[in-house]
Order: sequence, then structure tokens, then C-alpha cells
Amino acid sequence: MKKLLFIPALIFVIIFSSCSDDSETAPVDLVAELDADSEAALEANYEDVDLIAEAGLAFADESGRVERDTVLECAEITHDKENKTLTIDYGDGCEIRGGRVLKGKIIIEYNERKLVPGAFRIITLEDFFIDEVQVEGTRTLTNISESLDDNLTFNIVLEDGKLTFEDGSTATRDADHTKTWIRANNPLNDEFHVEGGASGSNREDIRYEVEILEKLVFKRSCRASRVFIPVSGIKQITFGDNVAVINFGDGDCDNEVTITINGETTTHTVEPRGKRN
Repeated sequence: MKKLLFIPALIFVIIFSSCSDDSETAPVDLVAELDADSEAALEANYEDVDLIAEAGLAFADESGRVERDTVLECAEITHDKENKTLTIDYGDGCEIRGGRVLKGKIIIEYNERKLVPGAFRIITLEDFFIDEVQVEGTRTLTNISESLDDNLTFNIVLEDGKLTFEDGSTATRDADHTKTWIRANNPLNDEFHVEGGASGSNREDIRYEVEILEKLVFKRSCRASRVFIPVSGIKQITFGDNVAVINFGDGDCDNEVTITINGETTTHTVEPRGKRN
């Protein structure tokens, strides 16, 4: 799988482009401005939030009769059934399986079960961190499926999205996406197909616009390998007078991405959580 990821990749790209004589590379300064790492971090972290919220609602719906999802194993869950509000509280920080540390609260308001057309979730975050990254914003997920189909479709709107990294740098995003949930017999093999667009500013404080040219495919099974970004699909990012096309590959669980900026291409592996090297 070829992948785009955050700015740490920038240093890698600089090294790669200075050492390789065999392939064209995008200009170093433009790759730095693109900041593909924070773009990937935004997608990965909000995808995490969605998965945690749904795991919490599923656990609450069964009134604790089923085993907790691994993302909930150290959380305190409070369910206000009357007001249809669920709070998932990781307190001052606890480590879940896989080594990630979660801190703070995810608060979900809902109306119906997720599978019901018209069902919605409004997800807000309170001092919430994934590892060293603070995640902010409001996610509204609405089931826009016409019927209870095997593959359900959701509209997902992110407002005032913001990541604050350990070094104090930030990335922002507002987005409007359509996500199709491809359900498998084993939930760990579920896929999510995403289309739509987004806009914001990256860690270099440069404004950008994103358009998904070919649907992005997320595989939940890849998360065990710490691959939190799409395994396939193509997106276009416009920043300033420049256009970058990012190809995520053919479905393999890896963090390799191909980036083409203004006709010049480089291929490299990047860190999927936005850490600067």
C-alpha cells in the first residue's frame, strides 16, 4: 500500500531526494509545504475517534453483556439513557492494547441505533489525546442509507477540527465526507470507503484544500500493524499555487505513499502519527 503521512516524512523526503539518482523527486520545499504527515494524522486520529465512539455505543447497547472492545478496556463508560448521551472517559491517560495511550473524554449524543436510516451521532471531545496528540472538534455522523442494507452509508461532517502535536505545532480541518461501511463476518475485517473533501491549515500554517479523486479505503485489520491510514485511493491537495496528488497504493497494509507535485513524483514511507523526525 502506498501512503501519505505527516510532516516527519518531510525530513525523510529531504534525505531521500538528496541521495537518490534514479528517480525524479518533488522539490523539497514544496514537499515541506505540503506537510503530508499532518494531513494523514488528521484522517487517522478522527478515524480512531469514530471507532471508539461506535465501540462504546455497542457496549452500552448490550448493557455490558458483551466483552469490551480493546479500545475500551481501560475506559470508564457512563450511559445516560434518558438523554441518550454516552461518555467514554480515559481519565489522565491509560494504555490500550497495541501500545497507544488515550486520555480525556469522548462524549456522544445519539438518537437511534447506528443501523437505522436517519440515525445520528454528535461526537465532542474534552481534553482528549491519542498518544501525545490532542484532538479537538465536533463530528456529526448521519446514516443516509435508504434501507437496512449490508453496506451502510453515512455523511460525516467535521467542524473546528484541530490537532495539537507534542512540539506545539497544530493542524486544522473542516470536512464533509461520505463513508460506506463494508461489513464483514468478523468486525476486525470491516472496511470503510470514504469520498468527499476537506480544507484547513497544516503544521506549516499553509492553507490547503483536499479533494478525494478515487475513494479512500481503510481496513480495520491493518490497525494491528499500526497502519491507520487508507490502504488505497487517490486524493488531491491544493496548497498555494501548487497541486499534489497522493496515491495510497493497491491495498497492502504499509505506510508507503506516492506523492506527485506539479508533475514530479517521489515515493517514500512516512510515520502515520504525525511525529517529526
